[in-house]
Amino acid sequence: MSDNSVRRVDHISILVENVDESIKLYVDTMGLEVVKVEDSELHGVRAAFLKAGDVMVELIEPLGPGPLQTLLEKRGPGFHHVAFEVPDLDRALDEVAAAGYRVIDERPKPGIEGGRIAFLHPKSTGGAMVEICDKKEFED
Repeated sequence: MSDNSVRRVDHISILVENVDESIKLYVDTMGLEVVKVEDSELHGVRAAFLKAGDVMVELIEPLGPGPLQTLLEKRGPGFHHVAFEVPDLDRALDEVAAAGYRVIDERPKPGIEGGRIAFLHPKSTGGAMVEICDKKEFED
């Protein structure tokens, strides 16, 4: 991506069975700060955003049947994806596709907390789901 290189890690997302219960570990034990908890009908999740230094930890709980619920039932809770902020998301998507990486989202879609996002398929990224986004989710 050369001059369109990743600016920073925006967030790390963890798939959980219950956001409210999971928050306890990260807040009570690890001392993270809850920035926001919300239901996103658009994404089909209840999401909590927790501040961990300059990076957010996003806890996601499926709101009902769908790919995330199926994944949770099949593999259980755990790491879901890492999100990287790039200066130009459209260009970044074109570049990763041209480099032969499989994109899930051919065009960006709205993120939960502003900006736009797109995912790369874990089968082409060494097994990790990768999100790229065009602005950090929470402005400082």
